Amino acid sequence: MKKKVYQVPALTKTLDILELLGRTKEASFTEIHTKLNIPKSSAFQILNTLKSRGYIRHAGESLKFSLGFRLFELGMQAVSRLDIRAEALPSLRDLMMKTKQTCHLAILDETEGVYLVKAEGTQPVRLNSWEGRRLPLHSTSMGKVLLAWQDPAKLDEILKKIELTRFTERTITSLAKFKKHLEAVRERGWALDDEENEPHIRCLGSPVRNIRGEVVAAISISGLASQIDASRLLEFPEMLKETCRQLSEKIGSKFAETQ
Repeated sequence: MKKKVYQVPALTKTLDILELLGRTKEASFTEIHTKLNIPKSSAFQILNTLKSRGYIRHAGESLKFSLGFRLFELGMQAVSRLDIRAEALPSLRDLMMKTKQTCHLAILDETEGVYLVKAEGTQPVRLNSWEGRRLPLHSTSMGKVLLAWQDPAKLDEILKKIELTRFTERTITSLAKFKKHLEAVRERGWALDDEENEPHIRCLGSPVRNIRGEVVAAISISGLASQIDASRLLEFPEMLKETCRQLSEKIGSKFAETQ
């Protein structure tokens, strides 16, 4: 049996008005009360209250209404108080349960990545990673993700400061080849570390976006190459991208796609 949801009619009308302005950018008094079927007297009172509190404003010199900056202010306050670690942990645990592999969340810190969250997989072999550990950018899936969506100037600035150290025979150490590799990462929306950072370890990474659509973190699925085989490489990317999309939405992003 579905639980009954109690609503306050005046508040419902207020939210309907704000959401309408969010969709249409601006609307006149007549458009608002007609489209939403709100009596003129109620619409007038709600609009005046919202305008006096800064939630809506007149668009330029016209008499049409648009969203006010108070909403932007509150939105930015909400974003600034988000704890991405706390928001990510349930998502990582869910992804780990689906894949049985170890899942991480990492962010960029100048010329390195930093693990913020780890959800240990159920496999008997434990990976050599922990929250707070730093990771190279060129040889890990999450590092590639954190680089791939940087603007060209920022990317060049970072690449000038890092050394493409060879960790295994598969590590990419050519700058030209690595830049080409990052283009492929952007195109498909996820990155692969194919035993490039550690022998026998394979990882997939995909981006998490903020409210402005910027890549602010990466999530990875990591495990033994024998466990993340060809069939898993067909299955895991969509699961990973969906987890990233859901976390992006939780922290305010409206960008459904990870690419």
